[in-house]
Amino acid sequence: MQRIQYNQSPCITMRRYFAIVLFVFIACAVWGQSATITGVVRDDKAKEPIIGASVLVVGSQGGTITDSDGRFSLNIPEGKCNLQISMIGYKTQTVDVCNKQDIAITLQEDTLLMDGVEVVGTRANTKIEGNALVTRIEGSALEEVGSLEEMLARTPGMQRNGENLEVIGKGEPEYYIDGRRIKEKVELKRLNSRQIDRVEVIMNPGAEYDGEMMAIVRIYTRQNFVQGISGDITGRYENSLDYLENIDPSVTANLRYRIKNVELKAGLNFWHASVTDISTSDQQSYTSKAGQSMMYKQQGSQDFRYRGYNLNYLFGVNWKVNERHTISLEAMLEQQLQDTTIVLSDNALSLNGIPVETLHTETHTRAFAPGAGVIGGWTNTQYIGHIGKSEIGAQFDTYNYRYTERNRIDESGQTMFSITNSESQQYNVKAYGAHPVWKGNLRVGTDMSFFHRYYTNDNNLSGIAGVNEDMYQHIYAAYMEYHLDMDTRGTLVAGLRYEHEYRRFDDHLKDSVFRARENYLFPSLSYHVKIKGVQLGLSYAMKTRRPEFTETNDATVYLNRYSLSQGNSRLETEVKHELSLQLRYRQLACGLNYEHRRRAVLTDVTLLNEGSTILFHPVNHDKPINQMSAFASYTPVWGIYHPNWTVSINAITHCSYQPVINLGIINPLMLKHAWQVELNYNLVTTGNPEWNKRLTTCSHNLTAAVQKSFLKDNALTLRLEARDILSLTKQNITTDYGYSIYQQQMRHDNRRVCLSLRYSL
Repeated sequence: MQRIQYNQSPCITMRRYFAIVLFVFIACAVWGQSATITGVVRDDKAKEPIIGASVLVVGSQGGTITDSDGRFSLNIPEGKCNLQISMIGYKTQTVDVCNKQDIAITLQEDTLLMDGVEVVGTRANTKIEGNALVTRIEGSALEEVGSLEEMLARTPGMQRNGENLEVIGKGEPEYYIDGRRIKEKVELKRLNSRQIDRVEVIMNPGAEYDGEMMAIVRIYTRQNFVQGISGDITGRYENSLDYLENIDPSVTANLRYRIKNVELKAGLNFWHASVTDISTSDQQSYTSKAGQSMMYKQQGSQDFRYRGYNLNYLFGVNWKVNERHTISLEAMLEQQLQDTTIVLSDNALSLNGIPVETLHTETHTRAFAPGAGVIGGWTNTQYIGHIGKSEIGAQFDTYNYRYTERNRIDESGQTMFSITNSESQQYNVKAYGAHPVWKGNLRVGTDMSFFHRYYTNDNNLSGIAGVNEDMYQHIYAAYMEYHLDMDTRGTLVAGLRYEHEYRRFDDHLKDSVFRARENYLFPSLSYHVKIKGVQLGLSYAMKTRRPEFTETNDATVYLNRYSLSQGNSRLETEVKHELSLQLRYRQLACGLNYEHRRRAVLTDVTLLNEGSTILFHPVNHDKPINQMSAFASYTPVWGIYHPNWTVSINAITHCSYQPVINLGIINPLMLKHAWQVELNYNLVTTGNPEWNKRLTTCSHNLTAAVQKSFLKDNALTLRLEARDILSLTKQNITTDYGYSIYQQQMRHDNRRVCLSLRYSL
């Protein structure tokens, strides 16, 4: 990546930006001269479009899948005349397309009757397309898992790491649902697996996406063609086995009403969350005074308790204007009904082994929003159309959130208060165009993002100043990406993305302003080919990581008298180089990833008050960090047994660092009469997940579940699940800051039983 210091005026920046956008669109129009076949694939009986059908050029590596309207556009190499169209649950069909430009294809259902039970597909069909692992959910065992979140944990290329979902070797991804980037992970619980058509796990996103996106998961829901009302309702009851007072019910309703080409959507999601985490810590800090060595030691315990429940309201409309143009609009409002946190901690301080003081601290936090508790929401407007051989699209997103947080801190007979107000607004605009060029397809586009956050904090904490800050971040981007079909030699995708970033940080209390302008170029390249049944994919990309708000916020957070935390508004942007290799053979998927990071953002500590107080704060690491990861996922189907076995390894390339191994074993049995039984196991070994952190104990998680479906088409499903049966998901972490070593032992509230009931209309 090329990083350029920027000192010119904003108007010159805008002229350059729009000149680049104009150039790529003109290039698309000039080069758009190539023979292309377009068409639509429909169901033979219902005459409705089939989404996600595979369209391949016989005798070539060229291929695509149908879009949300069942349409496709594909370059046909010279001398090739046959297309093969396939879809799970349908009979594969081969058609002659010589001397044709637009065709209509109908597929017939392929139904197998066994002992009076109708079976339409069982194995999750996964393949490599470019730099993505694409898994077809419909017709596979994955569609009966339950929530979208649980289904993603079993999708090739993904795994659980504790309570988090990760793309293997890439960490937590950005999620897109039907092209819309989601901000709140609660949406992964709102949808259920039966609503999902396919999932694409992208380990090295190309030029189309923001330069800081390390991994992307694109989720496509099934299109609804049923006239009238349809949808699903899910009720869930979850109870902690260690803390019986932690009871978490939730209710989700997703309803759709379709009349001709217009679909109306409405959703309601109520959830309650209660968490209790117990941890102990041991902090040792080494310093010197007047030539004498000093060792401060903090030993403490912490009891963290959270209670909260929210309501989400979803509204939407999807209008299919005609076969070639679609407009959709969605909006969500979030109402916060309760959000309280209580932290009880005891800390003992000693100097060179001599006790100094013992502190008992109680922190009570209540977060709320003015205006009937509405803390915010989002809107998404999309247009997708086809004009001749070209595809065009536009998207506009808004995100608005605000809240107030009140804290009361009782510590050793002293009471302190703090009040925090935060308001955030973000607007994203995106437009693109794609057109056949030579033997491939050229895609060009632009997107802009405008983010603003206003943050204030007033307190009476001793030695802690108040805060009144404004943060602005504007990103202007243009990109071009070319997909070249080389017949049996594979497919090559080359892209280039330009980004201009503007950051401004205003500290109103200190009357200071920090501004930064930077230009970035992000090249990307990927290649995939099929050789004797083996799919291979190789990709390279330059990426970045911009500091998060919590990392750039200069406000000091009071933990206790001897522990503080603070952000760093002067953090520099991190630079990353990524190289990935993927392999797919039948039910085996493998991957290897190499990452080179410069200016990596890590947490550091500064010793205050001659070493008795520690200040946690983020810094840019002064040395490059090289990291490698690999995974293998095996998903066979042996009769009623549908296992999913995944093993991954993550290693920092330093001789003294131990790799971390994550093993996931999912064992579902698909029995007669719609019964399903599972016994699943997850293991995370000791090792170094980050540069200065080490896991010192292994973590085990054993989960069991039983599921039964009733009524016609299995419309009613009951599932009972018990998680962390052996109560072995404890974590012991040691962090070495050089002159300070921090050890923490955590026991999470993971041992739970969950009962859910889902009904599909």
